[in-house]
Amino acid sequence: MIALLVVYHALCIYTGGWPAPEGVEPNAVYWWLGHLISGFRIETIAFVGGYVMAYQCCGLGKRSRFVPWVWKKMKRLLLPAIVFGTFYYFLFRFDPSRWSAYTMTWKILNGIGHLWFLPMLFWCFILAWALDAMLHFVENRRQRLHKPFGWLILFALALLSLWQPTGGRLGLTRVPHFAFYFYAGYWLRVLLAGEETKTALRKGKPFMWTCCGLTVVYLLVLMWKLQAMHYQLPAVPWTRPSWLSGYGKTAIAALRLIHTSAGIGALFALVWHLLYGRKPVSLQVMQPAPWLRECSRLCYGVYVYHMFFMEPCYFHVGLGGIGMPAVFCQTTFGAWLLPWVVLLLTMLLSLTATWLTLKTKAGRYAIG
Repeated sequence: MIALLVVYHALCIYTGGWPAPEGVEPNAVYWWLGHLISGFRIETIAFVGGYVMAYQCCGLGKRSRFVPWVWKKMKRLLLPAIVFGTFYYFLFRFDPSRWSAYTMTWKILNGIGHLWFLPMLFWCFILAWALDAMLHFVENRRQRLHKPFGWLILFALALLSLWQPTGGRLGLTRVPHFAFYFYAGYWLRVLLAGEETKTALRKGKPFMWTCCGLTVVYLLVLMWKLQAMHYQLPAVPWTRPSWLSGYGKTAIAALRLIHTSAGIGALFALVWHLLYGRKPVSLQVMQPAPWLRECSRLCYGVYVYHMFFMEPCYFHVGLGGIGMPAVFCQTTFGAWLLPWVVLLLTMLLSLTATWLTLKTKAGRYAIG
């Protein structure tokens, strides 16, 4: 998912997420590709975070007290956001004429640039700790109420995700949207550990058909949302029908909830089919492999570092006063090649920086 995130950021100059650099022309193919990826990619990372937390708490029984839990997540999420956010601020956002210590500190603590996800994820973990404690209490005291209570929390968080607060307040304003996906990953892992679910999985459920069905739902609802948001879509011969006009923020958020859930479900079904589709399901195979844990370490570093390299490629002037986009966009082939060259350079440099960082004690403490 981190790789998809980097791909999406490489396409943001075509989707409207970032301003187009000098020389870059609109590209309908890249516009659609960017929106197809953005429909579920960042929420899937939150979903995986909840899934892994449930594996640790429920699968391995590694629950911890609140204060040690908070301290652990602060080191894992807030420390990199502050350390790397400080470097990012002075490299790309520092303006001596407008600088103030208060503004700088507030921006960094909110998660500057792409690092906004880390403070938000920290609060999701804190909320999930409380929900896990409640569910564990209910399971021990009233086991028959455990699943209904878990489903009720999921439904409540789905409704909460329709709320769209604005502004940046230490990552809290984005929690209503992402808490649902984080808890959905947690709750799915809890359900997969149940005996009834494992018995059903051993009978060979049609995961490939599930993946295909959810992919169709994802594409249809995503198209519905995009058409409601834009009068005319790139490379589409028709304009927005009248019945799609006037959608408010809540309606758009509801469509986003549906297509994002469908996209995550389709991806999960595909991965499950590829990994376990022809094998008997057991708790052992449901544990992450060592190579996945190693990839997780590298992916975290790639996420932290990638904008340090991608942003200069797109928005900072190169040798001779000409930026990289202007050079590539002198020809049609170069214009099509631009995002993939930037993507390749970003991935190589990010992986190298991550590898070098993990060689140091301080680096392993920050992103290891």
